[in-house]
Amino acid sequence: MSAAVAELPKVHGRHRNKALAAARRVRAVELKAAGLTYDQIAAELGYANRGTVYRLISEALETQTVEAVDQLRSLEVERLDKLQFGVWQKVMAGDVHAGSLAIRVIMARCRLLGLEGPSVLGVGGSKPQTVVVPPVD
Repeated sequence: MSAAVAELPKVHGRHRNKALAAARRVRAVELKAAGLTYDQIAAELGYANRGTVYRLISEALETQTVEAVDQLRSLEVERLDKLQFGVWQKVMAGDVHAGSLAIRVIMARCRLLGLEGPSVLGVGGSKPQTVVVPPVD
Protein backbone atom coordinates (compact mmCIF):
# COMPACT_ATOMS: atom_id res chain seq x y z
CA MET A 1 0.00 0.00 0.00
CA SER A 2 1.42 3.34 -0.97
CA ALA A 3 1.49 6.14 1.57
CA ALA A 4 -0.03 8.65 -0.85
CA VAL A 5 -3.04 6.43 -1.51
CA ALA A 6 -3.39 5.36 2.13
CA GLU A 7 -3.80 8.97 3.27
CA LEU A 8 -6.83 9.76 1.15
CA PRO A 9 -9.27 12.02 2.96
CA LYS A 10 -12.63 10.60 3.92
CA VAL A 11 -15.24 12.63 2.06
CA HIS A 12 -18.96 11.98 2.22
CA GLY A 13 -21.05 12.61 -0.89
CA ARG A 14 -20.04 13.04 -4.51
CA HIS A 15 -16.50 14.00 -5.41
CA ARG A 16 -15.88 17.31 -7.04
CA ASN A 17 -12.27 16.35 -7.59
CA LYS A 18 -12.13 13.65 -10.28
CA ALA A 19 -8.51 12.77 -9.46
CA LEU A 20 -9.45 12.13 -5.84
CA ALA A 21 -12.44 10.03 -6.91
CA ALA A 22 -10.22 7.96 -9.22
CA ALA A 23 -7.65 7.44 -6.45
CA ARG A 24 -10.39 6.31 -4.07
CA ARG A 25 -11.70 3.82 -6.67
CA VAL A 26 -8.21 2.38 -7.03
CA ARG A 27 -7.84 2.21 -3.27
CA ALA A 28 -11.22 0.46 -2.95
CA VAL A 29 -10.11 -2.22 -5.43
CA GLU A 30 -6.79 -2.61 -3.58
CA LEU A 31 -8.58 -3.07 -0.26
CA LYS A 32 -11.01 -5.60 -1.74
CA ALA A 33 -8.08 -7.53 -3.22
CA ALA A 34 -6.49 -7.48 0.24
CA GLY A 35 -9.57 -9.26 1.61
CA LEU A 36 -11.53 -6.47 3.29
CA THR A 37 -15.32 -6.58 3.22
CA TYR A 38 -17.39 -3.92 1.48
CA ASP A 39 -18.42 -2.60 4.90
CA GLN A 40 -14.78 -2.34 6.00
CA ILE A 41 -13.83 -0.55 2.78
CA ALA A 42 -16.72 1.88 3.15
CA ALA A 43 -15.59 2.69 6.68
CA GLU A 44 -11.94 3.01 5.62
CA LEU A 45 -12.67 5.38 2.73
CA GLY A 46 -15.57 7.26 4.32
CA TYR A 47 -18.39 6.05 2.09
CA ALA A 48 -21.90 6.04 3.54
CA ASN A 49 -22.55 2.36 2.83
CA ARG A 50 -21.20 -0.81 1.29
CA GLY A 51 -23.46 -0.50 -1.77
CA THR A 52 -21.47 2.48 -2.98
CA VAL A 53 -18.23 0.55 -2.56
CA TYR A 54 -19.67 -2.48 -4.37
CA ARG A 55 -20.75 -0.27 -7.29
CA LEU A 56 -17.35 1.44 -7.47
CA ILE A 57 -15.44 -1.83 -7.49
CA SER A 58 -17.79 -3.43 -10.04
CA GLU A 59 -17.49 -0.44 -12.39
CA ALA A 60 -13.70 -0.36 -11.99
CA LEU A 61 -13.38 -4.06 -12.81
CA GLU A 62 -15.77 -3.79 -15.76
CA THR A 63 -13.88 -0.80 -17.17
CA GLN A 64 -10.58 -2.58 -16.78
CA THR A 65 -11.98 -5.66 -18.52
CA VAL A 66 -13.39 -3.62 -21.41
CA GLU A 67 -10.10 -1.77 -21.83
CA ALA A 68 -8.15 -5.04 -21.79
CA VAL A 69 -10.44 -6.56 -24.43
CA ASP A 70 -10.12 -3.45 -26.61
CA GLN A 71 -6.33 -3.56 -26.32
CA LEU A 72 -6.24 -7.25 -27.21
CA ARG A 73 -8.60 -6.69 -30.16
CA SER A 74 -6.37 -3.87 -31.45
CA LEU A 75 -3.29 -6.04 -31.14
CA GLU A 76 -4.94 -8.89 -33.03
CA VAL A 77 -6.17 -6.56 -35.80
CA GLU A 78 -2.62 -5.24 -36.16
CA ARG A 79 -1.31 -8.79 -36.45
CA LEU A 80 -3.91 -9.65 -39.09
CA ASP A 81 -3.02 -6.48 -41.01
CA LYS A 82 0.65 -7.52 -41.05
CA LEU A 83 -0.24 -11.03 -42.23
CA GLN A 84 -2.41 -9.68 -45.03
CA PHE A 85 0.23 -7.13 -46.06
CA GLY A 86 2.85 -9.88 -46.12
CA VAL A 87 0.98 -11.94 -48.72
CA TRP A 88 -0.80 -9.20 -50.65
CA GLN A 89 1.74 -8.87 -53.47
CA LYS A 90 1.54 -12.63 -54.10
CA VAL A 91 -2.26 -12.40 -54.08
CA MET A 92 -2.15 -9.65 -56.71
CA ALA A 93 0.27 -11.75 -58.76
CA GLY A 94 -2.27 -14.57 -58.84
CA ASP A 95 -0.86 -16.94 -56.22
CA VAL A 96 -3.87 -19.12 -55.30
CA HIS A 97 -2.38 -20.29 -51.99
CA ALA A 98 -1.66 -16.68 -50.94
CA GLY A 99 -5.20 -15.73 -52.01
CA SER A 100 -6.65 -18.44 -49.81
CA LEU A 101 -4.57 -17.22 -46.87
CA ALA A 102 -5.61 -13.61 -47.47
CA ILE A 103 -9.28 -14.62 -47.50
CA ARG A 104 -8.85 -16.48 -44.19
CA VAL A 105 -7.14 -13.41 -42.69
CA ILE A 106 -9.96 -11.14 -43.88
CA MET A 107 -12.57 -13.53 -42.47
CA ALA A 108 -10.74 -13.66 -39.14
CA ARG A 109 -10.69 -9.85 -39.02
CA CYS A 110 -14.43 -9.72 -39.74
CA ARG A 111 -15.14 -12.22 -36.92
CA LEU A 112 -12.90 -10.30 -34.53
CA LEU A 113 -14.59 -6.99 -35.28
CA GLY A 114 -18.11 -8.43 -35.40
CA LEU A 115 -18.54 -7.64 -39.10
CA GLU A 116 -20.22 -10.88 -40.09
CA GLY A 117 -23.53 -12.55 -39.54
CA PRO A 118 -27.17 -11.79 -40.29
CA SER A 119 -27.50 -8.89 -37.84
CA VAL A 120 -24.59 -7.01 -39.42
CA LEU A 121 -25.71 -7.69 -42.98
CA GLY A 122 -29.32 -6.74 -42.25
CA VAL A 123 -30.65 -10.20 -43.17
CA GLY A 124 -33.41 -11.50 -40.94
CA GLY A 125 -33.02 -14.82 -39.16
CA SER A 126 -30.06 -17.13 -39.00
CA LYS A 127 -30.93 -19.32 -42.00
CA PRO A 128 -29.65 -18.49 -45.49
CA GLN A 129 -32.33 -17.09 -47.74
CA THR A 130 -32.86 -17.86 -51.41
CA VAL A 131 -33.88 -15.11 -53.77
CA VAL A 132 -35.62 -16.24 -56.95
CA VAL A 133 -35.31 -13.87 -59.88
CA PRO A 134 -37.78 -14.48 -62.74
CA PRO A 135 -36.25 -14.75 -66.20
CA VAL A 136 -36.32 -11.67 -68.39
CA ASP A 137 -38.24 -12.11 -71.66
